[in-house]
Amino acid sequence: MKIDLKNKYHVTLILVVSITCFMAAMVALSPYTKGPTGADADKDTIPDTTDNCPGVPNTDQADADTDGIGDVCDECTDTDRDGYGDPGITSNTCPQDNCPDTPNANQTDTDNDGMGDACDTCPTDPLNDADNDGICGSIDNCPSEYNPGQSDTDGDNIGDACELPPVADFTYVPLEPIQGETLLFTDTTSSGGGTLMLWRWSFGDNSTSAEHHPSHVYPTIGSYTVTLNVTDINGKTSTKTTTITVIHNDPPTPPQINGPHLGRADDNITFMITGSDPDANQLTYEIDWNDSTSRETHGPIISGTTITIPHRWTTAGIYTIQVTTTDTHHTQSNPTTHTIHIQDIYIFNEYFMEYFSQNHQILFFKLLYE
Repeated sequence: MKIDLKNKYHVTLILVVSITCFMAAMVALSPYTKGPTGADADKDTIPDTTDNCPGVPNTDQADADTDGIGDVCDECTDTDRDGYGDPGITSNTCPQDNCPDTPNANQTDTDNDGMGDACDTCPTDPLNDADNDGICGSIDNCPSEYNPGQSDTDGDNIGDACELPPVADFTYVPLEPIQGETLLFTDTTSSGGGTLMLWRWSFGDNSTSAEHHPSHVYPTIGSYTVTLNVTDINGKTSTKTTTITVIHNDPPTPPQINGPHLGRADDNITFMITGSDPDANQLTYEIDWNDSTSRETHGPIISGTTITIPHRWTTAGIYTIQVTTTDTHHTQSNPTTHTIHIQDIYIFNEYFMEYFSQNHQILFFKLLYE
């Protein structure tokens, strides 16, 4: 047939034939249009005939449990085939396996740590050997610290690695020592997990001691660093350090006693006592009335202060009063004495007798009240 391009029917025929041939070629050449044997519904380049999940794109074709169903559309990816799904698979609708690599259909988990007994190396230890020393917590004597040797020196079932150390401490008296004075040290350490065994004292003057409660004397003034190191039965140690200042101190001067030398039994007789200290320390007065009464103490009182003290003797006689003062550093003065004559009655006026006894010492008058 002769084709006439001016004939519209001929032109239409040519177009129809051309389009038909083009489409046939496309079908023959395209992998997506090969027909049923080359179909790829999810467009992941894997033909439906070989795609392990033809409805969901999965070019990696991952199939963890090798059951022929891709993970992305497997409702129960179950590697160990025990009916429980592997953790971390979002498409799973079956229960999660607490031991995904070992079949354990009963899912037993004795210590409730989320790991099934079938693959739990410490099935009774919820911490699963947290210290990584190879010993399960149920039998580890120190489950929080790495101690594969399980050392337990004192045999209390608590590993040495977990034993609390002692806390070293001590006290001493006097708190303000003076040179040449004996200091008494008292260990007040708080024990940790074991009995204290060793004490090592260093007094800061090249002197040491291994006693529990030692004493020490500093012959010269200065500041000294005292250190106590303690060790318990488990080998745990602790150290306490304190600085002690040793000072020079002069004793108080002997006190002054002002009062009568003559008195009547059962009368209150007043004395004025004054003590002083060259270092201006406060003073404590101690008075011995030389009778059946106990010694009196007054203070501490500011140095140079005069105190007024009454006393009553119930029996006639000659009494020697003795007064000493002690400063805040426990240094005592030499004693001061004062003698008084106590009578039941006076032959002469008491002030008259006192005058002559003090100023004239006339034997006649002395015999009258002695």
